Formats: sequence, structure tokens, C-alpha cells
Amino acid sequence: MKKVIFYLLENQTEASELGMLFYEKLACEKIVEAWQNKLRVLVACQDQTQAERIDEYLWQLDTENFVPHNLAGEGMKGGSPIEISWPARRSSGTRQLLINLQEQFPEFAGVYRDIIDFVPVNERLKLLARIRYMSYKDAGFNLKTIPTLCR
Repeated sequence: MKKVIFYLLENQTEASELGMLFYEKLACEKIVEAWQNKLRVLVACQDQTQAERIDEYLWQLDTENFVPHNLAGEGMKGGSPIEISWPARRSSGTRQLLINLQEQFPEFAGVYRDIIDFVPVNERLKLLARIRYMSYKDAGFNLKTIPTLCR
């Protein structure tokens, strides 16, 4: 059964260290959890700048939370278990989980059984998340929302 989990952010906390937005930091926490569960993950970023911010954040994690990762097109053939991409550079490897940080519905979502997506507090981003939600629904995904307090 294909499913998407949307994390609904519930307050106005916007940024953290390294200029990360809260949902980007939450995405990194989900990346660590997925790696600890031995999943291969594609992180689909909005642009190269966001991808590099995610990459840098993951390199800063302490050793017990380290995840082998790379930007799309770098590293070994087939990529590392966690690959960070953006529209101009997309992964070609097979992954079990898609973590979507793109504002638009990812046209390649149909090849995934499990997707994590986010509903930021920002009104423009929230509207775009609602549009993605409907697109996932139209594509046959089961949808779940989880309220998440920004910390």
C-alpha cells in the first residue's frame, strides 16, 4: 500500500543553526531514523542551495547519528544509502523512501511506496502542500497527517 505521511508544523519557529528551516531540520531527523531502520532514502530538495544545506547539516551530526550520504551525482556508483537531489540533478538509484522538500508534487513519486512530506507554517508553502496533498491522493496514495510542534 502506497502511503504519504505529512508532518503539519504547528508554530512559527522558522530557522535553526546553519540557516536551516524547521522542516529541513525535521527532514534530517527523519533521514537519521530511516538510516537506522536500514532504508535507502532519496531526499528531493527544492534547489541546489537547499540540498547543500541538508548535506552540510548531516555532516555536522555526532558520530552515533552519522548517515552515509551524498549529493546526487557524487560518490560511488548508484549513490550512497542517502542521496540528496534537486530538480536539475536527480538520482537514478533505487530507494525505498522519498523525503520530499520540493514545493511541487514530485513527478516521480509514483515509484515510491513510502513518502514523507511537510506542511510548513508559512502560508504560501502551506497552500503548496495542500496542492501536493491532493496530487498524492489523486495518484492513489493513502495519506496520514501528524501534527508536529516546532522545537
